[in-house]
Amino acid sequence: MTIDAPVCNTILRGMATILWSLATLYAQGIVIFYPGVFVFWFIVHPNIDRLRPWGPRAYLAVAAFAWFVTAGPLFLLRRRMFSLDWSLPQPFQGIVAGIGITALILAITVFRQATKQIPFRTLIGIAEIEPHKTKQPMLNSGIYSKTRNPIYFAHWLLVFAAAAVSGFAANWIMFALDCMIVPLLIFAEERELLARYGRDFSDYMRRVPRFFPQLR
Repeated sequence: MTIDAPVCNTILRGMATILWSLATLYAQGIVIFYPGVFVFWFIVHPNIDRLRPWGPRAYLAVAAFAWFVTAGPLFLLRRRMFSLDWSLPQPFQGIVAGIGITALILAITVFRQATKQIPFRTLIGIAEIEPHKTKQPMLNSGIYSKTRNPIYFAHWLLVFAAAAVSGFAANWIMFALDCMIVPLLIFAEERELLARYGRDFSDYMRRVPRFFPQLR
């Protein structure tokens, strides 16, 4: 049984439409919801001692505020934000998109390795609010022997992948902001970890790169 060329073209166009819709949804989700992560941690890190007496209520209040003040306005402005496209001419955009897909696969791989070593409470930040309920040993094996910040590295790859695959100007701007903000979050977190683990963490800092994984 053979399939007519028009039918094949219709199927391919349908698949391309589905893939583009998924890429667009992913790209818009990054721009709309990811800034809340920045706001959340910029509030939590400098005020951790003030927030800890309030327990999980502080975590929920800061999280609700962070996403309300960022995701709400960005969602309302999404049509205007995503009307500007910075895609390159073909075949260059196809090459960039291919790099973006590779980055997405790498991000998922790194994230999965990291989540095997840290509890869910630590992953979402509750452990910072209630350290006495989450006894977290210093992580220096597995993916943490390659990079000190695999979660931030995976996030960075996810943001880059969204920009590379979609070509939206909003996503490239988000990636540029991510490159500036992530180091600030890492420095703030390192101060807390140095206070918590002392010399063990300072020795770990000398052995393992801060961000980009070492390949050996």
